[in-house]
Amino acid sequence: MTLPDRLMDHFGSHEAQARFWGLLNARVIELGDGRARLEIPVAKHWLNLNNAVHGGASAGWLDQVAGLATNTLCGPGEVFVTATASLQYRRPFAPEDGPALAYAEVTGRTGRKATTHARITNRQGGITLEGEFLFILTARRENVTQPSAPAAD
Repeated sequence: MTLPDRLMDHFGSHEAQARFWGLLNARVIELGDGRARLEIPVAKHWLNLNNAVHGGASAGWLDQVAGLATNTLCGPGEVFVTATASLQYRRPFAPEDGPALAYAEVTGRTGRKATTHARITNRQGGITLEGEFLFILTARRENVTQPSAPAAD
């Protein structure tokens, strides 16, 4: 089974749904060979007080799609992690402009470093956010179980 196939199997798992991926409610359109494309619905919990997508939320979306694209290039027991991100916010993303289309492509790799360009567009194709990411290849960490929250008094 290829890495993109393993990632696709993982997306539907309870483990993935309990993490950031589960918040996205994203649909994978493309995944493999250093590329990823996601469709992300613009839910109310992503909005700021101005009724547009919060900049931190869209940055998280961009990091997710860039990381997925980059991680299609790693081997077993490895993972690329975000080292730096340079973001350019182009225009607000209003709920009626959705769903968001997030796209990323690895543009270079040297040793343990990979550079990835990513962007988010609205339904009309207008770029709302784009960025350049530097990822570093490292050993995958073991899964850990989060402790349960203490009971309220």
